[in-house]
Amino acid sequence: MAEPFKFYECLALTRLMGRKASDIIEFLEIIGQISPESIFHHMHQYFLRRHVIAPEFSNDFAVWIADSLGERSLAEGVANLNPYEFTNIEDARKELIRIISEHLKIYPPPRPAAPGKEFFFTEGVSFLIPTGLEAKDLDEFARRIKEVDGTSIYFHFYEARLRLGKKEDDFSRFFEGLGRTDLADKIKAMDPYMYSTEVLRNKISGLVEGLA
Repeated sequence: MAEPFKFYECLALTRLMGRKASDIIEFLEIIGQISPESIFHHMHQYFLRRHVIAPEFSNDFAVWIADSLGERSLAEGVANLNPYEFTNIEDARKELIRIISEHLKIYPPPRPAAPGKEFFFTEGVSFLIPTGLEAKDLDEFARRIKEVDGTSIYFHFYEARLRLGKKEDDFSRFFEGLGRTDLADKIKAMDPYMYSTEVLRNKISGLVEGLA
């Protein structure tokens, strides 16, 4: 019998790294040196926030390149980097470096950022909080997932897979443990970077209720 699914929420604090970039060359150099936790943070902190209107770009790197450097074509390339295609941050770092380097082979470096508009590298520190909520089967899971905070969806789908180096999200692993590979495959096929955590919650809940 599968272990009950235990829901966790997370509290994320931001820590300054003491590094900043004023142009794309400095940015590229620091990207190669900064901690994996910083890269993860800048590519995912959007999903911890509630948005009335979804921003054009969902990672901090693309937002800075578009807004502060005025280089929209490069920003779109960086925004198209899908972390869900990778199982570790180092591979995502390499792809980010490749995208920027390839762009600079074709186009001149964009203008530097104005003073005060530099990219300040930060790092997220996550603290897990047990919710006390568990699910032993699909019916119970369908109820519980509606009760937890959005940070729980964030942790079990984003952090558990990429930051913790797993090949799949926690939800899929639980469904596979129940013998419901059909449901696990549907969850795995979803691209979480296309949705907010609330939309993702609703989609997962709908799939579970439809197959329970």
